[in-house]
Amino acid sequence: ISIPKRHIVVWDSICSNEQRAQYSLEPFTYERPTNIPPARAGDCGVFSLKYIECHALGIKISKKDFAKPNGKTMRDKMVVDIFQELPDAHEFKNKDNDANLDAYEG
Repeated sequence: ISIPKRHIVVWDSICSNEQRAQYSLEPFTYERPTNIPPARAGDCGVFSLKYIECHALGIKISKKDFAKPNGKTMRDKMVVDIFQELPDAHEFKNKDNDANLDAYEG
């Protein structure tokens, strides 16, 4: 969304049918690019985040980059990237209910 340009770009990876807005979008204009790689149910979040990343960095992408078989790989890489960005997160000790953690052991 560009407030100064009064323009909205709708990135729709599910490629849903366009529905007319119940309310006027004026003074905004909008567009829906048609070259968005389609996503299947469950992959749209991963594909959306990766598409935003590529768009923000100016990386050109193709539909084959977002093919179904790449969904798990993208998801796994995203988890590793997030984990590496939070180096102290894995050192956090869970103090919630620690006294009862061994209740199910042995």
